[in-house]
Amino acid sequence: MGRVLRLVAAGAAALICAAPASAHTDSGPGLSLVWPASGTITRGFGYDGAEWHSGIDIGTLRSLDVTAAAPGVVEAIGYAPTFDGYGNVVLVDMGHGLEALYAHLSEVGVHVGEQVSTGQKLGLAGCTGYCTGTHLHFEVRSHGVAFDPSPLLPATIP
Repeated sequence: MGRVLRLVAAGAAALICAAPASAHTDSGPGLSLVWPASGTITRGFGYDGAEWHSGIDIGTLRSLDVTAAAPGVVEAIGYAPTFDGYGNVVLVDMGHGLEALYAHLSEVGVHVGEQVSTGQKLGLAGCTGYCTGTHLHFEVRSHGVAFDPSPLLPATIP
């Protein structure tokens, strides 16, 4: 299992290390994101000791508003069975095999099939699922594999 996670992490790292400002896939254009919440990164992507963390956590929030980091179509909301422990989620299909996942929300303000634009409010940060305090867990996935979204985000959180 550890070998598989290392291979997944290496593959994801290869996707983002080639171009620090954007990720490129064979099937589509580069991607740049805006911050989905205003706060402080309280946990980064990757191994945290022996535990794998597949996204970034934004806590110490200045506002509970969670907004779309990029445009797309809402693919799933609520307590999705494939995201056990993530609590209340919004999953946005950004096209070209890319998805953004917003997790632990206390409230969802969009519907499946809805087209969302960058900066549009998706819901409110919370502490649903497995969590220790109010925050947003944010993931970006390429063909189902999570990779570090940090290089695709502006240098400073608003």
